[in-house]
Amino acid sequence: MFCPMQDVFLIEEEPRKDAPTLGRKSLYALEYDVNRDRGLCGRGNFCQELATHPSRLFRAKKGVEYSTVEKVASDFAANLQSLSGEKIAIMLDGSLTLEETAKALALAEKIGTKLVALSPAEDIAVAPFKNSFTFEDVSRAVTNVVIGDVMTLSPTITKLLHDARALERGYTIIAIDTVKSRTGWFAHPELITPIGKTTELISAISETIESKRPEDKSLENIGISPGDFDWTVSAIEKASGKGNIIVAPGWHFADAFGVCAAAKKLAETAKLKFGVLPLTTNSRGIYRLLANAGCDIAGTYKALYNGELDALLAIDCDPLESLPKSKIPKIFGLTGQLPTDSYEKVSHFIPSTFLFEKTGTLLGTEEGIIELNEKINGPGVLGAGEIIDKIFSGEAPVPDNLRETVLNFEEPKESPVAISKIPKAGIIGVGQGHVFHHSDGRYTRRTNFINLHDAENVNAALVPIAIADRLGIKNGDRIRISSESGNAE
Repeated sequence: MFCPMQDVFLIEEEPRKDAPTLGRKSLYALEYDVNRDRGLCGRGNFCQELATHPSRLFRAKKGVEYSTVEKVASDFAANLQSLSGEKIAIMLDGSLTLEETAKALALAEKIGTKLVALSPAEDIAVAPFKNSFTFEDVSRAVTNVVIGDVMTLSPTITKLLHDARALERGYTIIAIDTVKSRTGWFAHPELITPIGKTTELISAISETIESKRPEDKSLENIGISPGDFDWTVSAIEKASGKGNIIVAPGWHFADAFGVCAAAKKLAETAKLKFGVLPLTTNSRGIYRLLANAGCDIAGTYKALYNGELDALLAIDCDPLESLPKSKIPKIFGLTGQLPTDSYEKVSHFIPSTFLFEKTGTLLGTEEGIIELNEKINGPGVLGAGEIIDKIFSGEAPVPDNLRETVLNFEEPKESPVAISKIPKAGIIGVGQGHVFHHSDGRYTRRTNFINLHDAENVNAALVPIAIADRLGIKNGDRIRISSESGNAE
């Protein structure tokens, strides 16, 4: 079985006769493939836990009434037919396969809309870039420059980074971020920049390698000491031809696309390999299909925020979670596996499978096509592609040249959309969050995206209950928070 973070594991269905009970929990068993060296998940049972989750959804519904999948899909399709296609949007989760994405595009063409976009929107910043590094490159690098918290987002890359570190060949991790992170624990130096200054730092490193070092005062303005800066430049220069720049921006940067573009320019200048990691599994592959189809990605987000839609179909994603303050239309179709924020607000809902329960293809981190060959049937639910077929009222077509379209994609020169917003006085998170690594990314790498999108006049702190009790803090109390990144009250 393929893990979307590109580890290998086996998840097998046990015969019912061998199960001690007939409940869902008895149907799955997890094993590692000992013949592969990337079975690396530190929490390898998480896919199994998702598959057997006690809150997993199995019943379709129209409004608040349960119904059959066929009736819900048929009614939703009839609603779409009565509307103008220009007022209908489709949101796609980054965990869909290429084939499911193609079917969604066929549905969009049938109803006459170009409003198709990716969720989470933060992945749009990295989706246009092509990767040049391989897993072997990472594990054998003299220096890996890591931008963003790679070690939280990808256990696969984490293992490879540690492999290189263990070789003891003068190995170095250089971490660049706006906050202290798990990656920074293993890095030297760890360069923490103020939000909005990361691109400036990366560009300054490129310029120095080209013999244009900035003045010390300029470095102080971006929060970096001259000593750390010079050490970083020296390490990158020595790694020429033997290092990588890996960018996993997630939700840490004000201009994630600009950070990625500056990092790619640095990689070219220093002769290093380059790669980006999205939050969700197949965002990069999905984006390439959307761009090739001429979808209006920015227009989709704008229409959601402005309340300009008459109908929305969210396929395995939750726009109320990933795009807070979205104005959801009354006709709102949703597919998914667990009861997320949108579940109680939908007009039509159909349960669907997880990515590890599907067959199909994905765009891999190493720029190859990965085939999901071993299907695990989700108990009593359909895959997103099968659901789209029912809304399509027939089998939605999948082009024969799907792989070629994805692999031959040309990078755009400009950001397709700038969606992340960093408020001047946003919400401050206190305490440690645990981001799970595996499965389809939607549940396992969830975070509080509201931190990025909330109104600028909000100034609040989210304090875990255990910490609040220990400190004697009650809801509404004013507190002062200090860290190396700044102070707030």
